[in-house]
Amino acid sequence: MNTPDDIPIPEDESLKETIIKTATYAKQNGSPFVEKLKNDDRFSFTNPEDVYYQYFQYILNHGNEKVIAPREPYPFAFTSYDKNLTPKDLEIIKAAAAFCVANEDLNYLEKMRKQFGNDPQFGFLNPNHSLNETFIQFMNQYKQVKENTLGPPAFDYLNEDYKSVILRRSFQRAEYREYSKELENEKKEASRLQKIQFSAYDWTNFKVVHTLELSNTENEPLNFAELSLRKINKTSELPLFSGDEPTTNSETTKNRKRKVKAAGETRIKKRRADDNNREIQCPITNKMIPEDKFDRHLKILLGDPHYKMEREKYKAKHKLTNLSSDEVFENIKNIARNTTGL
Repeated sequence: MNTPDDIPIPEDESLKETIIKTATYAKQNGSPFVEKLKNDDRFSFTNPEDVYYQYFQYILNHGNEKVIAPREPYPFAFTSYDKNLTPKDLEIIKAAAAFCVANEDLNYLEKMRKQFGNDPQFGFLNPNHSLNETFIQFMNQYKQVKENTLGPPAFDYLNEDYKSVILRRSFQRAEYREYSKELENEKKEASRLQKIQFSAYDWTNFKVVHTLELSNTENEPLNFAELSLRKINKTSELPLFSGDEPTTNSETTKNRKRKVKAAGETRIKKRRADDNNREIQCPITNKMIPEDKFDRHLKILLGDPHYKMEREKYKAKHKLTNLSSDEVFENIKNIARNTTGL
């Protein structure tokens, strides 16, 4: 609070604080509260004869006044655009806007939309594009330069002292900038105190529930500074998931070298693959067994005591009692092949 120069201010900080607190209580409790304090020597400033009575009255009458924050000045006419743009895209938008304004009489904007409407590099010409607003802002700025006019509020050079207006606006902008810096410093200080409070915790007293081990094969984190850049061509943006496979282009598929195979080679390979997938029904277990595993399957069954009864029945049925085990194996194998039509 700025106190007038003709009002004496106590140099003692404790007395000054007492006066401010007393004035605050007096506002809440009214004049009877002040009358009770006049007989107390500690509150002598409540008496009109005291040196600091004027200061007490000033705090009492003006203490409720709130500090008015400075109003944000008019924005700059030629710097108000989105800063989250790549330099290349920014130059393209500025060049297109300047060319449209220079050829405004020919309605060049509509001609560009018809000619480059399907070009992703000029997508900002589309009103639905996110960068179309930036493009229109540059067009308006170049129009002001072309017409030699300033942005709002314009100056009245004939009926107004424009020099005083410029000085007043400059002072308002400087005042607002200082106010913004103070707010930013307060936020930084609050953040610093919060970090100090966070680091003051005794983290060693906490119980470790589980420990996570991070491998070195993890993907690199996303660069949010690059992700925040708004680009004209959406296809050039960073991929959000590295695991996504890029789509193959039809032209690259056509231009890919083809391997020339001999006649009939593909059919032979296909026939071999079909043969490898053939299955044979086992005459003992009646199960379908792959052909490449059928030999091993029979050997296991013929040597398994659990299938002794089945083996004896099979020998009696096909009259194989005079044959050896190997001959029995070969006969079963041949019969199974003939049964399945091989």
